[in-house]
Amino acid sequence: MYGVDNGWSLPHFVPAKNHFAHVGQIDRAMQEQLGIDVRTLCCVYNDLDTESDRVNRVFALENHSPSWQLPAGYVWIGEQELNKLQLAVPEHFAVLEAWFDEFKDPKISIQRVPWARLGWFERVSAWIEAQLNHLGISAISPIEQLRAWGISCIMRVNTTAGNIYFKALPNVLANDALFTQSLAASYPDNLPKILAVEPEQHWILMRDFGGTILSENSDIARWEVALRLYAKIQINEASRVDKLLALGWPDRRIYKLPFHIEMLLSDTEALLAGDFIIIEDDDIEELRGLIPQFQAMCEALASYNIPQTIVHGDLWAKNVVVTDNNYIYFDWPTGAIAHPFFDIVNFLYIEKYVPDIPDVRTHLRNIYLENWTIYEPMERLIEAFELSITLGMFYQAITYYWIVSNLEPLARWEMEVAVPLCLEKLLQYNRGLLQS
Repeated sequence: MYGVDNGWSLPHFVPAKNHFAHVGQIDRAMQEQLGIDVRTLCCVYNDLDTESDRVNRVFALENHSPSWQLPAGYVWIGEQELNKLQLAVPEHFAVLEAWFDEFKDPKISIQRVPWARLGWFERVSAWIEAQLNHLGISAISPIEQLRAWGISCIMRVNTTAGNIYFKALPNVLANDALFTQSLAASYPDNLPKILAVEPEQHWILMRDFGGTILSENSDIARWEVALRLYAKIQINEASRVDKLLALGWPDRRIYKLPFHIEMLLSDTEALLAGDFIIIEDDDIEELRGLIPQFQAMCEALASYNIPQTIVHGDLWAKNVVVTDNNYIYFDWPTGAIAHPFFDIVNFLYIEKYVPDIPDVRTHLRNIYLENWTIYEPMERLIEAFELSITLGMFYQAITYYWIVSNLEPLARWEMEVAVPLCLEKLLQYNRGLLQS
């Protein structure tokens, strides 16, 4: 800490990227300010100041410069010193006190992700180095931490073979490599190139994709091809559903959706989670009153001759890479067997990426559905897709609910707001349908 006019302060900076998972900027800021090599463990304090519309956060860091010397004006503090200091931000006292308490009685939750624990970075660095040596590749720069939060840790190392990325996942999302590799066997050009996997630790080493993210491409033809190709992959995989289920793909077919809808809507705490009230008590009662309608929609959607197949589960344009003549679909930890149209509901919210094309969502919907006319005529496919909009929003909320339920309780704030946000969007859409 260092002294300021109104007390003692933690080192701080204003980040360029506001999302707390972009921890690489924290590591760089501490190197620039203090000359210390650190890795960020986790965010331990997150406070939204509504008056200034600013988020204040505190992160726990691990020192990787054992011989580092404190700059002038800075002091190390422990529990004893904390009780004697006046802090510039009084709210930080409880944060620091809790951190010191954890070291006195380190009963860390078994749900805490490994990368938020001291000593993890050294172990994973040794594994990365061993895998690169095995592949005949040499690192030409230190391993760089990019992102870290409850659902993943992403790092990058520049090597003699170009940039190579490392990804670690929690137990709840452990099958990313399995899902990717099971598809890459049939579509090697359209899935990430995985170089090494540590299955027990859920570690993945993969090559840089190259190209650009689809969301950064305003050429509508690129979006059309990406959707056509994805539909073809889904259709091809429909014949392999039994094999994929046997491999470990979760079974979330349409007949199981009513059960998950009821389970989600019965959890009032999850529905009201987040810094703001997204949905009110009246909204929850409205949703619960509509359960029979949602169940009927599931039955109606199941009546169409559309096969259940793979879904990505988080298919946004930022999870598709466009190269010169190829499309790569990545980030598969929420993959499952479900209704294929659920993937496209969120994908089609694209007006901010291609703003100058009128009715672009309908246009791309039809491009995607054309591939499915081998099962149903276009008119019926559009009917099924309309049902999929509401149910797809539910599917997304259920996915987030499943993830949040498996996070360490102290880390659930990172994603818990996603559940009510999805349901609020669903309510607005459903009310619009009733009015029309």
